[in-house]
Amino acid sequence: MIKEHFLKEINIQNVVRLNSKGIDVQKVQEWVNLWRSVDLSWKHIVTVDGDFGPQTHEIVKIFQQKHNLKPDGVVGSLTFGKLAEPMIKAFTKIQVDPLRDRIVAYGEQHLNNQPRELYNSNQGPWVRAYMDGNEGKDWAWCMGFVQMVLDQAFAGTGQLFTLIMPHTYSCDVVGIHGRQKGNLMTYENIRNNPSAFVKKGDIFLVRRTPQDWTHTGIVTGVDDKKLHTIEGNTNDEGSREGFEVCRRIRNLDRQTLDVFKISDQ
Repeated sequence: MIKEHFLKEINIQNVVRLNSKGIDVQKVQEWVNLWRSVDLSWKHIVTVDGDFGPQTHEIVKIFQQKHNLKPDGVVGSLTFGKLAEPMIKAFTKIQVDPLRDRIVAYGEQHLNNQPRELYNSNQGPWVRAYMDGNEGKDWAWCMGFVQMVLDQAFAGTGQLFTLIMPHTYSCDVVGIHGRQKGNLMTYENIRNNPSAFVKKGDIFLVRRTPQDWTHTGIVTGVDDKKLHTIEGNTNDEGSREGFEVCRRIRNLDRQTLDVFKISDQ
């Protein structure tokens, strides 16, 4: 695999406890807050400041008690493994063939583990996992999500996803590459009969101009003139600057969508 930063997000270097400081404490605090999207009964939140003070200490003890761990407020491998469990599950290997089915299966596995950013500003463990450690307002992560899923799926065949597209965070780079290599199916060609051209596992690109694509995601099915998708960095409104991974339906009568074709393997 190419995109392996997620390994840093599911592990800490040191045991952390009351008065600890640093990046490991920040990771603990981030996962404590992210658990609100995993377990709706979890209502606690801590300040993410890298300082394991009394607030973090007490809430970690509550988390440990809830999950039948020793409630001592000390975060070692067991407690952190539980905190990061959603990402650990999302990155568990899947034995599914063919490649297209494996791409969709990995997309669904991520979706089911509630990936989302923190602070609605492209930050947090999930964003860093998809974006190779990068985060912040300038790091829209929809392509990072797509290529993470492709990386996992292609690894199942002992190959790299860079066989079909460059490693990038840019929809424009993928769109231009697809056009140059003949892998990009344009909206004009597919809109009247998408089921004849588009298959699950293909990658859609929202096109704004002939040289500008603004959002991307994974096609999971085709229905009449609608593409069923899983996509990251979106929300209920289908924004390109959302905050989570969602399942959506994209209507070709309402949006200009090009599709990057995944070769059958």
